[in-house]
Amino acid sequence: MANIHPTAIVDPSAKLADDVEIGPYCLVEHDVEIGAGSRLMGHCNIGAYTTMGTGNTVYPFASLGTDPEDYAFSGTVSYTQIGNDNRFREGVTVNRGTKEGTVTKIGDGCFMMANSHVAHNCQVGNRVIFVPFSGIAGYCEIGDNCLISGLAGIHQFCRMGRMAVLSGGSQISMDLPPFMIGDGRNGGVRGFNIVGMRRNGFPPETIRAIKDVYNIFFRQGLNTTNAIAKVLAEVPQLPEVTEFLDFVRSSKRGILPGDHHGKRA
Repeated sequence: MANIHPTAIVDPSAKLADDVEIGPYCLVEHDVEIGAGSRLMGHCNIGAYTTMGTGNTVYPFASLGTDPEDYAFSGTVSYTQIGNDNRFREGVTVNRGTKEGTVTKIGDGCFMMANSHVAHNCQVGNRVIFVPFSGIAGYCEIGDNCLISGLAGIHQFCRMGRMAVLSGGSQISMDLPPFMIGDGRNGGVRGFNIVGMRRNGFPPETIRAIKDVYNIFFRQGLNTTNAIAKVLAEVPQLPEVTEFLDFVRSSKRGILPGDHHGKRA
């Protein structure tokens, strides 16, 4: 049976694994599920229709699965789905979907540091790090192993590809492709995540290929069509290169420019 502090308020409909810990003054609303090994330290708010996997830790004053901050929200039933082994530090906020039946999703192993924010209908991958005071607006998509640095923000409907990094204080309203480092207020791509690739065991030939992709796309002043053609002609078509190109081709907001500035055609 879950260990529930006497000051906590847990709706009778909530489904808690036997070893879940609910600390003092927590509020767990109706239709919530919390998996084994999870702990709410105290003063946490878990909103209705939230599902949490196993091994999650929620620190004081975090608020997960609460109503979206969206004028269009009309009180319909929508959801928040959180995976396993995530850490939500003090003051973190995660909002559920806006439209009927829609979902905000967070994967496994994410680390959301103090006062970071995930808005409604976002899709966050695995092992994503949000540094304090970072946030993403509605309908953003964040790939696995991304890093969103402190005080950084992402405009609604934008995407970050796998292992991308957004530098501290940056604000972007365009897409940041996989493995790239974005910096500034749509300031552009200033490098690629070579440190992260090395730490995650990517072979030298893959790192060289991504370096070549970076040079072609972000240092030569080419438009997107010509940059894609040059990558196809000159860079080995490894899976990571294909992943980059697929991301670029599917972009609806355009991708961040490089050192030459200016929006891509």
